[in-house]
Amino acid sequence: MLTRLQRIVQQVNSAASLDQAVSWLVGAICELMNTEVCSVYLADADQSLLQLVATQGLTLPPGTLCTLSYQEGLVGLVATKEEPINLAAAQDHPNFKLIEVLNEELFQSFLGVPIIYRRRVLGVLTIQQRDARIFDSEEEACLVTLANQLAPALANVEERTRLLRAQTGWKRSATGQAGAPGIALGACLVRIPSMTFEDLPEATGIEVAAELRRFDEAVSSTQESLRALARRFDLPAQTQTIFELYVQLLSPASLGDPVRSLIGTGLSAEWALKAVVEEAVDRFNAMEDSYLKERAADLKDVGLRLLQALGAAQMNKARPEGDIILVADEVTATMLAEVPREQLKGIVSRRGSGHSHAAILARALGIPAVLGVSALPLSALPGRRLVIDGYTGRCFIDPEPALEREYRRLVSEEAAISQDILASAQGPAVTLDGQRVRLYINAGLSADTDVAAGQGADGVGLYRTEVPFMLANRFPGEEEQFRLYGHVLSRYPNQPVTLRTLDVGGDKPLPYLPIAEDNPFLGWRGIRITLDQPDIFLIQLKAMLRAHQQHGNLQILLPMVSSVAEVDEALRLMRQAHHELCEVLGDFPLPKVGVMVEVPAALYLLPSLADRVQFVSVGSNDLTQYLLAVDRNNPRVADLFNSFHPAVVQALAQIQRDCAALGLPVSVCGELAGEVMGIALLLALGYRQLSMNASQVARAKHLLKKLSLKELSALKDGLLACQDADQLCWQLHEPLSQAGFGHWLRAGR
Repeated sequence: MLTRLQRIVQQVNSAASLDQAVSWLVGAICELMNTEVCSVYLADADQSLLQLVATQGLTLPPGTLCTLSYQEGLVGLVATKEEPINLAAAQDHPNFKLIEVLNEELFQSFLGVPIIYRRRVLGVLTIQQRDARIFDSEEEACLVTLANQLAPALANVEERTRLLRAQTGWKRSATGQAGAPGIALGACLVRIPSMTFEDLPEATGIEVAAELRRFDEAVSSTQESLRALARRFDLPAQTQTIFELYVQLLSPASLGDPVRSLIGTGLSAEWALKAVVEEAVDRFNAMEDSYLKERAADLKDVGLRLLQALGAAQMNKARPEGDIILVADEVTATMLAEVPREQLKGIVSRRGSGHSHAAILARALGIPAVLGVSALPLSALPGRRLVIDGYTGRCFIDPEPALEREYRRLVSEEAAISQDILASAQGPAVTLDGQRVRLYINAGLSADTDVAAGQGADGVGLYRTEVPFMLANRFPGEEEQFRLYGHVLSRYPNQPVTLRTLDVGGDKPLPYLPIAEDNPFLGWRGIRITLDQPDIFLIQLKAMLRAHQQHGNLQILLPMVSSVAEVDEALRLMRQAHHELCEVLGDFPLPKVGVMVEVPAALYLLPSLADRVQFVSVGSNDLTQYLLAVDRNNPRVADLFNSFHPAVVQALAQIQRDCAALGLPVSVCGELAGEVMGIALLLALGYRQLSMNASQVARAKHLLKKLSLKELSALKDGLLACQDADQLCWQLHEPLSQAGFGHWLRAGR
């Protein structure tokens, strides 16, 4: 039975459309359960309707639309109660509703179970028979199990086909993640490679020397084309370092040597490139950190560019006239550079997040972006009208005239708001009542800090040093790290730059340091690895300290701290590295050292740590995850991840209170620090240092100018008394609305 259930789920998952999935499903269930009727009703929550979309055994004439409200019939009762209903004489039940066209009066017994996915009723699955009998417990258990197994599969198929449905009640819209703020209208320009690595034909009879020459020539031409694309952007010169990163990915230390090594074994240049790129992409895709996941897109883009240079693939180049919305499975920085700036009005990507380089550049260019819109049918989009909302993450295909008029009005309104935000970016971050707040940026590549240098930040609150380690095929040497750290520190003279020491393990394995664990998030990761590998740690510390000796603005942050002993050992190694460098370079002061509070244990160690470190940084993402025991990347429990959960807010309040009493400066560097409501919450709790994505700094300054710290601080006791997240958010909603930001909250800004 289990094998047959699994086969049904697999078939539904692989269906090309929702209609195909449910049509096949009803027949499979009738056969599996040896019953006369099986029907699937799908829910339209917006209209509180259930629509019969497939049946075997009932009579549904072609073109007939059969719907029930949630208050109608036994099917509506199943959806409303969210539990099975099993009846021997269905027609005797007071909720029974006869739909004559279905010839349903022939069947007496009825078993209906809800299909629920992530607390949302997707529909109702029913079976019926002529005999008046109660379906036995085994049959009911089987149908309940089947509905639970089918729920994620149906949700996936439903999302893929929602835009293509022509039936009443279904919308031509899709929702993803807000990648860059703003609203855009234009014609779709869809970029689809004519060949990918998956389509690559295998080659035989390779002459190694000739393949190596061909590969080297392709690398050279690709690097030059990337630099040419960078020069097309109308941005400060430092922004072009994003493209320089792409160039560096083709260097021997990154992709170059591994590909050449495989060519030496007799593989063609294309197949060697495929093997190296796919292995690296899989490694990055397996990571939890959304920022690091996006480095997979960089690697894949560079790989496809090189594949084009080798002559195996071409990207479609034709484009429509007028305003353009660039659409792709995965929009990349190089795709952006290929579209004339005056035509490019927005970007939409089926994959990706706000950490992608496409998103970083979109924000720098002022181009709205919506990312992670997995439901978009790319092949059906070329040339069609598209409206995108970079605040809510919504897209509308061929919008109705009234909807388009409304969005054009919002574009005009947005232009005025953007001018206010740009004006706020100048000068320090100050609240309505004149209180100073420090705003820092989070980054992980020198390109990020270069783009952000003109945003008016107070420095770098978190620089993820592990990213260069993960883009290489070996441990970067001291000299390489020194040059990188020196460049980042040089971008913020006289401002603090906080470099986090190597934070790998868990979801961030290094290819040259394999780690296999049953539960990696609670395993060998962060400071635990660097302390166990002091040779690696000392090299990184020396590179950091040399950069500090030159620029004098370094702060070092220790991640994943869960004991005082870890900090003591890290400080001992730092003093050792410092002593060795002073013998060569002369005396220079040690930088400030801080710890990340992201493991709950660290909350209770702050009094002991205060004698050892000079500042604290709260990683609100991991702290929330560990406090609530929720993996936010697991779709089954992601809805439970909530930084406004009372337990998380209590922990944040305790950290701020303890740090203030101990005289320890404290900042928050998680995503909460860049959200409108999150900023209000943290200010109310007493935080005065926030670290966020560079694109959020100007908006945060604009927000602060309209908020009074005195009024927010008065909310603290009420916020801490809240027993659920909704109640807490409502208390924050009021002052934000009064300050004129109600529209931002409604739009998800």
